[in-house]
Amino acid sequence: AASDVYKRQFEGNGYDWESLARVFVEEQVPELSDKIDFDSESSMFCAYSKDKEALKSFILQFKEACENHVLIMDLFFRAELD
Repeated sequence: AASDVYKRQFEGNGYDWESLARVFVEEQVPELSDKIDFDSESSMFCAYSKDKEALKSFILQFKEACENHVLIMDLFFRAELD
């Protein structure tokens, strides 16, 4: 079941969030792929960009995706979890 992802694999560390965010960018907002960079650590998720509007767009759309259970679970299955 989808909830098993949380129990078995997802720790929620910075690397897990980065992997999830990368899948999100690749599949949902590919126009941002060359504008958003990541530099996460085990205890911190970090996304950054020189383009303030691109970063704002990523943040708002990723937040929306995280609040959409069906979409986020779909993305989880393709993320490489730590």
